[in-house]
Amino acid sequence: MKTCTVSEAKGKLGQLADDALNGQPTVIVRGGKLVVLQAYELPDHPDEFDALNQAGQNSPHRPLTPKVLDEIWKRGRALTKG
Repeated sequence: MKTCTVSEAKGKLGQLADDALNGQPTVIVRGGKLVVLQAYELPDHPDEFDALNQAGQNSPHRPLTPKVLDEIWKRGRALTKG
């Protein structure tokens, strides 16, 4: 797995995204914390997306506004395969 800083990733984000889509994720380091850029497979069914969305809302992260959460939900449901 490749590793780079945020500054390095900025200049080659397109290539890193292509690599991730081809099964080669990248760890991006920012301030001693790690972010993984990897491909994401859409769920097969909208209910599965709902469960993943709820798990994300319940996780310890920066709080999102109800408007942003609603937009994420709408876009995700529209993209599911089911």
